[in-house]
Amino acid sequence: MHGIDLGDSYARIAWPGPDGAPVVTGATDVPATVDVTGPDGPRPARTAGARSARAGLFTGTAERPAGAWPAGAWRPTDDPFADAPLPAGPRGGALGPEALTGVVLAALARRSRECGGGTPQEVALALPAGGGGEPALRRAAEQTGLRVGQVLPESVAAALHYGAVRDGARLSVLVYDQGATGSDLSLLAVDGDRTVRVLETVSQPLGGDHWDEAVARELLRRLGSPDGPVGPLLPAAERLRLALDEAPEAWQRVPWEGAEHEVSLDRETLRALVEPLRELGAGAVGTLLETVQDRGWDVPGTLLLAGGLSEAPGTAEWLEERLGLTVRSRTPGAAVASGLALTGDFGLLRVLTGPAATRPRPTDDDPDPRGRDTSSGGSGGRRAPNASRAGRRPGPGTTAPGPARPGERRPAEERPAEEEPWRDRPWADRPGPSERPPDAAEAEAVTNADTAAAPPHHGPEQAPPRTPEPPTAPAPPAADQALHPVPVPQLRATRRDDHLLLVWAWPPDSREARVRWSLDAPDPGGLPRTGDVRCGRRSYQHDGGLDLRVGRGAVTVTVAALTPHPADPLAEPSALILPARPPLVRYEAVVRRGLPGLRGRTARLTFVADTPCELPALQVVHGLGRICPAGAADGTVLRELPARRLEARIPFTVDLPLPATRGPSWLICLPLGPDDAATELRPASLHRLKVS
Repeated sequence: MHGIDLGDSYARIAWPGPDGAPVVTGATDVPATVDVTGPDGPRPARTAGARSARAGLFTGTAERPAGAWPAGAWRPTDDPFADAPLPAGPRGGALGPEALTGVVLAALARRSRECGGGTPQEVALALPAGGGGEPALRRAAEQTGLRVGQVLPESVAAALHYGAVRDGARLSVLVYDQGATGSDLSLLAVDGDRTVRVLETVSQPLGGDHWDEAVARELLRRLGSPDGPVGPLLPAAERLRLALDEAPEAWQRVPWEGAEHEVSLDRETLRALVEPLRELGAGAVGTLLETVQDRGWDVPGTLLLAGGLSEAPGTAEWLEERLGLTVRSRTPGAAVASGLALTGDFGLLRVLTGPAATRPRPTDDDPDPRGRDTSSGGSGGRRAPNASRAGRRPGPGTTAPGPARPGERRPAEERPAEEEPWRDRPWADRPGPSERPPDAAEAEAVTNADTAAAPPHHGPEQAPPRTPEPPTAPAPPAADQALHPVPVPQLRATRRDDHLLLVWAWPPDSREARVRWSLDAPDPGGLPRTGDVRCGRRSYQHDGGLDLRVGRGAVTVTVAALTPHPADPLAEPSALILPARPPLVRYEAVVRRGLPGLRGRTARLTFVADTPCELPALQVVHGLGRICPAGAADGTVLRELPARRLEARIPFTVDLPLPATRGPSWLICLPLGPDDAATELRPASLHRLKVS
């Protein structure tokens, strides 16, 4: 599945690579603004008269008038994957939002083919934080020949990119998406069953365009026109700002007052120019965190960066120092497109909006999980017998009804409307059946009120009613009862590459555990050095443990169960210290035919390591048969490779002639000396070792 991020200034497309990691196009490959006045028809471009496809799509601008496209002119519904140039379109013709979006989507599809991502068939799209516009976005994609598989909020897609949504992990994160025209803050509550709830979203009209305006005013000051218009210098300011993402200083030639001037900008100057703008953004984050505390939600300890503006050097470090949060910044400009590309193999994902309805939990000793009072034969819920008549006095001329006789049925009494405010809510937010049996005090108070309001009728055939006995189940703990961390016994861990499976024994009165981990060194894959998640007991039992992605380095893990009873003050926390795994070197073999200067077939071996390491001396073994050889005795040694050092993610290739054989054959690499635990050698895929 391809993921498409339709930004304010630029659009990106991503797809799963050979190793499963998403491949994302460049930041400025495809503009998200369309120039409709060009001689070759509408095309994505960053020109003065270009129109934003995203702004028109999600704000509901005017539709394209009838007759804007003459007969035979190119339309967004034509084949978007054709290599031929687009036919000439109408100069100055007005296009609707869906047509503008179709032009950008068609350009993204062609860019995917050019970069080796293939022709996109099914795509995942992103919605802005404000929501809305999903039907129009789907229509634009379908008219372009794409099939929409999923539509997610941009904040949820960014959380997928950072791995914040995973089984068994319960946490609260804050996504800070800084785009061209504005910034969005989204508070997400992630549950262990792949449920993401968008609790709060705050949009701020502060983005890259405002940075460009600050840079343009600085350029005007240098050109000697501090009061001049900034519009003509905005394109040059944008190019300078983007160039500073890659280099500490950038130069640009700009025309001004009939002459060309060369201007330059460095990172220190840019940092000083945008400092007030960054302060405004940090203030918005602080205000949202105060709101979270006032509402009693879990305060997030991690800030995830997204958007092209977040790629400015020093953004993550500045926010960490300013806010005191752990800021994760791993290719933030590609975060949304990368997260969307991961949805194809992610499985079921539920996205909800707004806080969840609070429901009390049943205790372990509750005889009925739905909270029914089975001791008195009630039908369940918080209402005690005759609760609907509690506190009512019979009116004039009416007789208070007595207790129901055996076999007698009475019509159900209407419940007051103010007792059911959830009837107007969506089905997803309606509360379920009550999960707490009525306690003894409530049942006794309601029964006494009924007795005072309506004296019972003592007939000869029926005995006086008895006060119902209190239920035997203990009342559940209060919702605001403090929970205390206690050590867990039998804590064990199993490492699987960069994942860690934790298992432990749960205390009887614990429903949740807090897991923390810390890496001894930075992970080359961009994983955070520290982590803190909460694991629910139900998801733990369903998954058989808690799975964490911590990399291959040395890690320290602590687990504490949350119980209503405090632990012994002298008890040590449950902790594990796991050593680092040896560096992993993956290799694969590809057979080529007819290379210049070589006869027959040639095999190319490619070795790649994620971290710098020493590749031990190897021997290349060629074996025949249907079974992959396990050692040098099962085949022929073609070559011995000396030991060498590998740099991180830089492939090392070796070409060697492959003898002509009939039938299936294999090509494997084995350590020349005794097994050395300093490096782990593994084929990228077992079936790729079969070369014929």
